[in-house]
Amino acid sequence: MATRAGVNKRRISQVMTNVNDIPSLSFMEDLFGEEFPEAFGTGEMKKRKTILDLPAELLAIICEELSRPDIKRLRLANTYMARNVDLRIDRVFISPNRANLQCLRKIMDHPRYRLDVLEVVWDDAQLDEYPDLESFCKAIEADEKDQRRETEKMLKELILFNCEDRGQYMAHEHDGYFDEDGKLTEMASEILLRYDNQSARHVIGRHAGAVSVDESYERYQELYEEEQEAMERGYDAAALRHVLESCPKLERIVLTSEVWRPWHLQPVYHTPFHRSLPPGFRKPSVWPWLGYRPHSTSSQTAHRNDTMSRKIQDPKASLPHEFRGYSTIISSLLTAPNPTISDFIIYTGHEAIGISHQLFAAPNLDLTNTMLMARSIPLKRLQLTLNSHGSHLERNNTAHYLRSPHLHAFLSALTHLEHLDLAPNCSTRRSDVPDVIDTVFGPGISIPAALLPRLKTFALRNALLSASSLLSLLTPQTSSQHITLDNIRFSDGAFPDFARSLWMHYDRHVDVSRPVYELVVCERWGRKTRLCEEFCAWLYAGEIGDESVFGEGVGWVMDDRDERVCVGKGEWVRRMGWVG
Repeated sequence: MATRAGVNKRRISQVMTNVNDIPSLSFMEDLFGEEFPEAFGTGEMKKRKTILDLPAELLAIICEELSRPDIKRLRLANTYMARNVDLRIDRVFISPNRANLQCLRKIMDHPRYRLDVLEVVWDDAQLDEYPDLESFCKAIEADEKDQRRETEKMLKELILFNCEDRGQYMAHEHDGYFDEDGKLTEMASEILLRYDNQSARHVIGRHAGAVSVDESYERYQELYEEEQEAMERGYDAAALRHVLESCPKLERIVLTSEVWRPWHLQPVYHTPFHRSLPPGFRKPSVWPWLGYRPHSTSSQTAHRNDTMSRKIQDPKASLPHEFRGYSTIISSLLTAPNPTISDFIIYTGHEAIGISHQLFAAPNLDLTNTMLMARSIPLKRLQLTLNSHGSHLERNNTAHYLRSPHLHAFLSALTHLEHLDLAPNCSTRRSDVPDVIDTVFGPGISIPAALLPRLKTFALRNALLSASSLLSLLTPQTSSQHITLDNIRFSDGAFPDFARSLWMHYDRHVDVSRPVYELVVCERWGRKTRLCEEFCAWLYAGEIGDESVFGEGVGWVMDDRDERVCVGKGEWVRRMGWVG
């Protein structure tokens, strides 16, 4: 009916209304009465009409503007709403555990919900084995120490930027926020309650309802055994194949490491698995993809070093088991009939980790499947991040995986690619990975020249390269609309020299696109400075000799792991100077 009548939101600005009208039936009649006269009635019948008399098509249009939680509340409040208003499910989660797989099965069995799925998220954070309670306790203690540090940082920022009587609170150090058992003090709870956002409430609830380590260990063992069985039997791989076959609108696959991170006061993804955990459950952090872990044992460190530095000698061998998720996704895409995927995302939340560098270092089964996937699926968007730990250096101080022809061949095969986000992670100052060895990134070796004019967006992260090679990478991008340079270091000069060369390029070539540039400089303690509007204004309309764009107070200071924490650089400098 809505399609037949051509109903859309075109008249919302033409109908006179006020806050008391919405969502009244008279307001809805003004919007849709012409197309649906039977829904509103006339005379005495009109007085008895309610919003529940609206056809399902109109209810669906109304609910497009509601959040998912609000739609759930509507469905619970009224049986008619439950029958006629669908949940909005455009994302599903897959991981080897019962909660995620059962929820996915219900969605796949529903006659309508599976038809609206646009994205599948594969959680690749496998649980670690803890053979006894003592090892579990040590991991919990290390994690909770980190969580207290994150909570303390959050408290100090709340005091610094939100409390008028900050002097009273800033006098307190760590002991003022936590008691001897590691629980929040009354003062800390008062600060969090005053701020009253979801993260603050989550911290208070976690401290108030934590269960014993013994109970948590018992439940964790059940989850670990459940996960091992699911991987052994391939339940998660079968679920992915079912999604690829059953969801006609599916266009995006996300492989992520970020579901279980300890520094997030709230999970990045609210998965059914997380929602199924008992209140107060205490779990050790998971460190996927053999990334740096701050409290690793000697055996964990040795395993990481040995696994990541080992060369794959057999072309039929796969990547190490820790990268099972990537292997499963690529092989599943090859067997899916007519896959509709256009976006392939490896999401690491700005952590300098990713799929092992071994993927592109030498021929292997996963590389073969990756090349077949690139030739058979018309990907338009790729976010590729690599774990460089253990890579072997060659001439010119360049890692082997960056000098081999395989990465270049892979990108060349993506003939429909328009959006590329590449993190070779060959250099980093990010606080999470202190042991990365600087290796020079040569764009001409890794990125095909034919790809550059086709790109609409481009991002390069955590790389060390020469200013001239970066210019040769950016200037051919004549169609780019947005370019991100995140944590880029130069081997042959300073950033202002590179910026002036870029300014001269756009000054000479007036007929090329003027992309929005976003520059990110990583600082200490997990902070970063973002420079965008000010830099673009100087780049396209400023004077080349104007040095103010590189000044101390320009840009925004952000938390590298939570970009909602964002303060103007000038305000940040002023406040931090006041604290000192």
